[in-house]
Amino acid sequence: MTNHRSYSFPLTFSVVIPAYNEENGIEACLESVLAQTIEPLKVIVVNDGSTDSTPEILRRYSDRITVLNLEENTGNKALALREAIPYLEGDIVVYTDADSVLDPKAMERMLIHFLDRDVGGISGFVRSKAHNLITGIREIQYIYGQEILKRGMGVINAVPVIPGCVGAVRRELFDPPSETMTEDMDMTLSILRDGYRVVFEPKAIVWTSDPPNLRSYVKQSVRWYAGYFQNFKKHFLNLPKRVKLQMAVSVLDNSLFSILLLATLFLQLITGDGSIPIALFAIEMSLWFVLATHATLTRGRSDLLGSLLIAPLFRVIDSAIWTYSLIREIFLKKGDFRWHRSDKIKLSPRVH
Repeated sequence: MTNHRSYSFPLTFSVVIPAYNEENGIEACLESVLAQTIEPLKVIVVNDGSTDSTPEILRRYSDRITVLNLEENTGNKALALREAIPYLEGDIVVYTDADSVLDPKAMERMLIHFLDRDVGGISGFVRSKAHNLITGIREIQYIYGQEILKRGMGVINAVPVIPGCVGAVRRELFDPPSETMTEDMDMTLSILRDGYRVVFEPKAIVWTSDPPNLRSYVKQSVRWYAGYFQNFKKHFLNLPKRVKLQMAVSVLDNSLFSILLLATLFLQLITGDGSIPIALFAIEMSLWFVLATHATLTRGRSDLLGSLLIAPLFRVIDSAIWTYSLIREIFLKKGDFRWHRSDKIKLSPRVH
């Protein structure tokens, strides 16, 4: 392991990594954490009842990390994260996922913001480990969502999610709730509700393992959207006005796309003339595609051109999942708390 550490830092921190059957990625994750430019006080891995070779891999790092072995899988990432709370040390908690690899300066670039006492949490920049066209779709979504949307949210202090694969919060604010499917969004909204700033740091980069096939893509999207609406119901009324506005606009934008899509199909099938919604749908889709293409190519990602060509199809798939989750969580109040664990690809220690 190459040691890149350059200087000490006035704030101390612990790193928390939940892990359940992560033999394909945990070693690369740990190597990236232990190679950070700022050394953590403690690295805590919560082995959440893994049944593969994850425990054996963790034993090889036992002199450099603290491992908490849970006998049975909790079935809930937040519950696993909470097991680490009694063992935390320092001022800040940095967390990542066992299927992710951090840039060597990721923690340094996040931690510097905590010198401002008004800052409660930091969101890094998520990248997808290149694998195929479907992981390329996720990369396009990450680029569009972060380069265009999240930067704007950061300006008005309305970043709604500190992603679980690259985030940091003050130790006293680290309290992952287990009542929703997206504990990272749940905790972030609580931080905003309590009056702290949440900063987006685009130079704190993580490469994560995304679903390599359509089945897993859908399962992951169902979990994300169900969690979004669960958090919407839980937090919306108690959030600052700027965050309410951001979330309301997001719901309206995605819902409008779904309405236009459904109206187009309905009118075309019933009357044979869906020209008006088709035109509106085409305008919305074209605008999204132009912005996504511009953001992607601006980052020099010409390798994603193949994924860009099929991106509109996945926009429609996402719209269907969004509508399903909206109806199930808001109108039917079913509450989808299944984990929907998706397939993952193996990460190499060096992905950049």
